[in-house]
Amino acid sequence: MNITLTQKYQFSAAHRLHSDFLNADQNIQLYEKCNNWNGHGHDYTLYVSVKGQPHPLTGMIIPLEQFDSIVKKTLDKLDYKHLDKEVDIFKDDISTSENIIQFLWKSLEKDLKNVELFHLKLWETNNNYFELGGEH
Repeated sequence: MNITLTQKYQFSAAHRLHSDFLNADQNIQLYEKCNNWNGHGHDYTLYVSVKGQPHPLTGMIIPLEQFDSIVKKTLDKLDYKHLDKEVDIFKDDISTSENIIQFLWKSLEKDLKNVELFHLKLWETNNNYFELGGEH
C-alpha cells in the first residue's frame, strides 16, 4: 500500500520576468510590473509530496529528517537569491513559477531514494499557485 507524505517549506527569491526574444515594449506589455529592471521578490511556499510503502521496521516511508535535508539542499539553491543573476538555469530560462516548479521537480527527483516524488504545489502569491505531478 502506497502512502503519501506532504511537507510544507518556504523560501524567498527575487526575479525579473523578461524574455530576450521580445523587445522592451513587448516585455512590458506581457509581464507588466514583473518586468521591473531590478526585479521583485516573493516569499514562496512549497508543498512537497512523496509516496511509498512504509518500511517494515520504522513504519515510515522516509525519515522526516532525511526528507527535510533533501528538500533543503534543493531550496538552498534558490533561497535569498536573485534567480536570474545567481542561479545558472535561469540565466537561460525565464524565471516564471512554471519554470521554477520544473527546476524543483528535477532537482528533488534526482535526490530522493526509495520514495517517489508525487506532487509539488508552489505558491507564488496569496492568489496563485502552480502544481506539478500527482494523480489528476
